[in-house]
Parts: sequence; structure tokens; C-alpha cells
Amino acid sequence: MPITHCSDNRFGQRLAQQYGVDGVPSLVATSRWGSQLGIAYMCHELPHLFVLPPLPTEDAFLLSVEIASGGCRGVSSGGTMLRLGLQQEGAFRIADLSECSAAYVCSPFHSMLFHVPREALDAFSEEMDMPRVGALRCDAGTVDTVVASLGRAMLPVLKQPGDASTLFVDHLTLALKAHVLHAYGGVAGTANAGSRGLAPWQERRAKAFLMEHLAGDVSLADVARECALSRSHFSKAFKQTTGQAPHAWLVTQRIDAACRLLRQLELPISEIAATCGFADQSHLTRVFSAHIGTSPARWRRLSSG
Repeated sequence: MPITHCSDNRFGQRLAQQYGVDGVPSLVATSRWGSQLGIAYMCHELPHLFVLPPLPTEDAFLLSVEIASGGCRGVSSGGTMLRLGLQQEGAFRIADLSECSAAYVCSPFHSMLFHVPREALDAFSEEMDMPRVGALRCDAGTVDTVVASLGRAMLPVLKQPGDASTLFVDHLTLALKAHVLHAYGGVAGTANAGSRGLAPWQERRAKAFLMEHLAGDVSLADVARECALSRSHFSKAFKQTTGQAPHAWLVTQRIDAACRLLRQLELPISEIAATCGFADQSHLTRVFSAHIGTSPARWRRLSSG
């Protein structure tokens, strides 16, 4: 799933224009069918009232979730104003962009926004062998901790674009679409589809394929194809089998590989970072410290005695 970052994508540009700000941390992920899903982070700390003109009418949905409590909201559609009041953490809304509507937003706010074209939902439904949805319905005042958690998980990718992993973004967008269709599109769950886990040959092939791409980027679709499974079925079956999502498993292998290479004192840490699939030395340091509890340089000193 190719990723386009920040000001290079139309979704971020449109939000920046709508809010009258210089830029919006954002990315657009493109599936193997060509459908795109936009992700953005909107943050404003100082008291301010944003009166937002409508976004262009299109066959798409705009999902927004608050990852911290904040100011009030109001949405106008068909001449009727819906006042949402102060927003609590996890407050979730769905706007159908095929209907012209306007809004006001009072700061402060820390919001994650997802632009989901209908074709992206239709492609996912087809992949999952599920019926297509006609509409997404979300009651005013809904709190969705699942979408809020997915938004928080995506935030480091938006703040550190160079660290973005295609596999990680693919996994989160897949989870988002599955949850939204089930919770707001009336689609029945598909828990049985991936509950059996991977066959032994599939587990061996998936792990071998991921290790072959230790130093590069790999998408969930690429690994799933090696196992003759859809992305969603593979993701569920892999976690059922290994106890970890594919991206988490790959990060663990990269950390293990970095530890082995750090014992070779003549190797620069920057070279180890590139060999193990990290964007640069600082990326390795952040991930390594989070997993091991200390920096690569300090771990090397302690390990070398």
C-alpha cells in the first residue's frame, strides 16, 4: 500500500484550506485496487472558533474522532444545526460528504480525521465477501474507543513520516474499515474467517517472506498473497498463530537483528539501522529504546562489558 505524506496529498491540502492553516500532518494510503484512504491529525491549543465551509461534495465519508477532550462542535445540514457541545475523548462522528453540510469547531481540539471514499469500502467488502453498505450511521454523542485507539496508533506515523511502515499503515486501515462497516454499516462480523490460524506452511512462508524484507518495506497484501489469503484473513490468522500482528512481529525481528549486529563493535549504528529496516539511526534509537528500555549505544556498551 503506497503512502503519500503531508502536503503532497490533496486530503491534507483541503483540510488546511478549510481551517485556514498552513499545513496539516496527513497521509494518503493507496490500496492495490487503487482506492485511497486519507488520514490527518488536526490540533489547535488556543481558544478559537473555526467556521468551516463545506468540503466539496463527493461519494465519500469523513470520520473524525477526538483523542483528547476539547471544545464544542456544531454541524449544519439541510438548514438544521446540530449542536454537539463539549467533546469528550473518543467522541466520534461520521459525515456523509455526498450531502452538503457546514460546521463550526471550537478549540482546543486534538482530532484524527479519516477520509474514506465509498469505493474503498466497496473494495474491502468485496475482498471480505460481504455485502456492500448503503450508508454509515452514527448517532450524535457516540464515543468510539476503538477508532480513538487506532487514531492514536497512527499519530506517530504522521509526526515522523520517515518512520512510516507500509505494513503498519495497511494493518491499521484494514482494522478501521472492518470496525466501521461492522459498527456503523450493519455488516455482520466475520470472526470465523480467520479463527483457525495459519497452516504450518503458511506460517513458515509468511515469516520467511517478512525476514527476506527485513531491510525494506513490505505491505500486508504482499505477505498475504504469499499465503494465498486475503489481507484481513491473513492478518487475523497470523495473530492467532503467533500472538502478534504481522507488523509487531516484524519489528521484534528487526530489534533482534539489531542486537546481534550491535555485538559487532566495528559496525556503525547508522549502518545497523539501515540493515535492519529502520529509516535512520534516530528511528532505530526510538524503537529500540521503547522495546529494550535503553538506547542501542548504551546497550552495546553494557553488552561488550
